[in-house]
Amino acid sequence: MADPLRALRLAARAILRQPGLQRAVEAAFEPVDLDVIHDQVAGPIEVDLVAESGDAAIDVTGVVRVPWAGSCRRCLTELAGVSTSAVDERYRPTLVDARVPGAPPEVALGGQDDEAYPIDDGRLDLVPMTRETVLLDLDAERICRPDCAGLCPVCGIDLNLGSCECDTTVRDHRWAALDGLVLDD
Repeated sequence: MADPLRALRLAARAILRQPGLQRAVEAAFEPVDLDVIHDQVAGPIEVDLVAESGDAAIDVTGVVRVPWAGSCRRCLTELAGVSTSAVDERYRPTLVDARVPGAPPEVALGGQDDEAYPIDDGRLDLVPMTRETVLLDLDAERICRPDCAGLCPVCGIDLNLGSCECDTTVRDHRWAALDGLVLDD
């Protein structure tokens, strides 16, 4: 069976040999193939990325798009759309993969960049970065419009469509015993 995520796994050594070399990755994936299990995903996840070799690293830029469906966090109106997330990540070889050609295995190039994704076994694996980007974006709270009034916490009416006479004053019940206190002057 063919790997459905093959487009997201690149031969990093071939890219690193030529500084400035670019590899484009344009593909769509089913969420289950990326191990994205989320109730808001509404279709295939699309990637439009470019991997470019640089100074002993590969920079990956582009966008990840995911269609979503959910509800407004204030008034529960059904919403749907396509979320587009910008990608700007760096991949560096692990110390084992960063050996100086012809040198003994103990000799490796400089330290690791903690902010960079690893290049392991000469492979640039874009799957974890894509999965993280999608999941972080799907967990964003969405509202139907910036001035959404939400629902009345007492009667549940949609305050965007009408108003109610409910008392929605916020009270701290821990101080309720002092409500009847009258101080003599």
